[in-house]
Amino acid sequence: MLEFRPLTEADLPCLLAIECQAHRWPWSEGMLASCFGERYVNRLALWQGQPVGFFIADYLAGESSLMNLCLLPTCQGRGWGRVLLRHYLALTRTLGCESWWLEVRASNAVARALYLSEGYRQLGLRKGYYAAGEAAEDALVLQRLPGPEAGS
Repeated sequence: MLEFRPLTEADLPCLLAIECQAHRWPWSEGMLASCFGERYVNRLALWQGQPVGFFIADYLAGESSLMNLCLLPTCQGRGWGRVLLRHYLALTRTLGCESWWLEVRASNAVARALYLSEGYRQLGLRKGYYAAGEAAEDALVLQRLPGPEAGS
């Protein structure tokens, strides 16, 4: 079973290591470091006491944006992404969240399928939103509203 704890700035080296292993175009240490403070809801996922993933989100005025959900590549394909996402949704729901937002790379079929299966719906498209080497990649804008719990 995954365990969760709040992220601290002392976790930055660990977050960066996970991020760099999991993504072709990872967030920088500076981007990760900018995601601490009162408006952020962040958790580290631990398996047998070892960090295996995290999420970074913000929460403001009844809305939350999931900015990053990341698992080590060796931990993917076990359903832990869904566990991490559901933990995020449950946690922000207790804060009074009424809508959830995220952007996902158009090419990330696995993440898109996860989000759609958990009640997100595509509302828009951001052209050229993500860096992709010398090119750029579109982002799908997804929203989730309260309702029957997905997966139940």
